[in-house]
Amino acid sequence: MVKSKTSTVVAVMSVFFIAMGIGTITPALQNIAEAFPNLPFSTILLASTLPSLFLIPATAWSGMVAGSKVGYRTLLLLGSLLFALAGAAPYFMNNFTTILIARALFGIGLGIISPLGTALILGLFEGQQRANMLGLSGVVMNLGGIVLQMLGAVMCTISWRHAFLPHLLALITFFMVLSMLPEPEKRKEDTAAGKDKMPGAVYLIGALFGVSMMLNYPMLVNMSTIIITGNLGDAASAGVVLSMFTVGGMIGGAVFGKLHQYIKLNVIPLSLIIISLGMGSVFYASSLIMLTVGSTLVGFGFSILMPAVMMIIGSIVPPAAFASASGMLMAFMNLGGFISTYYIALLLNINNYIRFPIFVAMVVYAVSAVVFYTLIKARSSKSITPPVN
Repeated sequence: MVKSKTSTVVAVMSVFFIAMGIGTITPALQNIAEAFPNLPFSTILLASTLPSLFLIPATAWSGMVAGSKVGYRTLLLLGSLLFALAGAAPYFMNNFTTILIARALFGIGLGIISPLGTALILGLFEGQQRANMLGLSGVVMNLGGIVLQMLGAVMCTISWRHAFLPHLLALITFFMVLSMLPEPEKRKEDTAAGKDKMPGAVYLIGALFGVSMMLNYPMLVNMSTIIITGNLGDAASAGVVLSMFTVGGMIGGAVFGKLHQYIKLNVIPLSLIIISLGMGSVFYASSLIMLTVGSTLVGFGFSILMPAVMMIIGSIVPPAAFASASGMLMAFMNLGGFISTYYIALLLNINNYIRFPIFVAMVVYAVSAVVFYTLIKARSSKSITPPVN
């Protein structure tokens, strides 16, 4: 453990600042599509979703070797360098295939970084200091997501190529890790961690959460198209609207504790209905204000749903297996993000209206809210039913 040196805190927080960098180019997708008019839009979407596929093995590998076979600092230096250089590389590219290769490398870099931030806090801090750092990390992560996405949107107004340049901010993380971050002390691994089988419920929850991410992606990746083709604004406007998804997430994360304290498991159907309302606002929106409200509601609801799901997983797996279970949840989440490209293409073949997948998400979330509320109510009624004499 180390003392709470300002330099150490700043270095650790710099890791969280780039952790949501996958959305940096989302506001520029319509501009990229216009630059490659001969490619189907589903192929253009791979620029946003392909990194999610490569995140999965990179995250798993990084989590397995961190601190035991490879040092945290080494992994962070490698990951932040890949994030910066591969992330910005499409600025110099004209061929979409090479752009996708760069995006895959970017996904690997982000995947290496993803599991290390929280592990650093657990390895470098203890007690209340640790709790404070974990709370701060969520704020910084969402703030970084907003900054990167806004920069991507603003830079895109110059040209679609410039939208990739904000990834270079990861070089600041690289130099901070290199000069300011100490290597956490090695600790004995909990040998019980690998002995317990992962409960089947974890896989089911992970799969459902992956579906949730797949449902969310059409709103995120199509926002620039909705705004630009609807003459509601430009790429910068899309950046503002999408950044409100993250702002909503920050608010949702802040109020989750109190909500869970008062309504317990009912927080899940509540979050689902909030997301459904957000999707409905986006689907029916005819102004930037309504799109902004919808994006904020979806982010708010999703940031209530995610910790609720994590708490359920924490209640069904032993403490030693929680890291593996949460890693599996992240893998399903990124898989859902990747599959969304083909899910969107499938729905657009059924109905070519760009907002149709958002309508489907609105309906699925509303139905899910009713189903979960009914199940929770039935379980509650069963638990308070007096025994028959």
